[in-house]
Amino acid sequence: MSKFVKLSLSAIILLSAAMPLFNSSNSESALDTIFSIGVAQTIILFAAFFIAVAFYCLSLQTCLALIAPHNRKAPPASVWYMFLIPFNFIEDFFIMINISQSLEEEARFNSKLSGIKDFGMITGIGWSIAQIISLVPNIAGQIAGAFGLILWIVHWRFIIRINKLLKVN
Repeated sequence: MSKFVKLSLSAIILLSAAMPLFNSSNSESALDTIFSIGVAQTIILFAAFFIAVAFYCLSLQTCLALIAPHNRKAPPASVWYMFLIPFNFIEDFFIMINISQSLEEEARFNSKLSGIKDFGMITGIGWSIAQIISLVPNIAGQIAGAFGLILWIVHWRFIIRINKLLKVN
């Protein structure tokens, strides 16, 4: 997909996420709920989240590095695009697709992955969709955020399992 399309989609999401700032409705967003705990606690929460994302990226990077280069759909370092806020909202989809397709291709040649039927596409795309819906400033956004967090953890655990399988000699 062209960079122009990715940037355009990212701009749409950014504008959509900013809409509640200009709307005087009483809808409470997930961020409003988070900020209600206090500034220091919010900073700690955000720091913990970004540290967790960094460890997740390390797991994803390891996964791609363990896949034979000719089976990779993207370079291992590409997973760090998750930190390019707000572009990550769109880029995350491509990261998940690339990892899933790389694993599927690797499974065709690597017997260590013979028992794997799902290559993380459903949970990976699922949390990517949920994080976008979580920007909606109402209860649906809050539920999507919680559901996205669950899917993210499930996907992370899947990647850790795959990494263990691929590291076995």
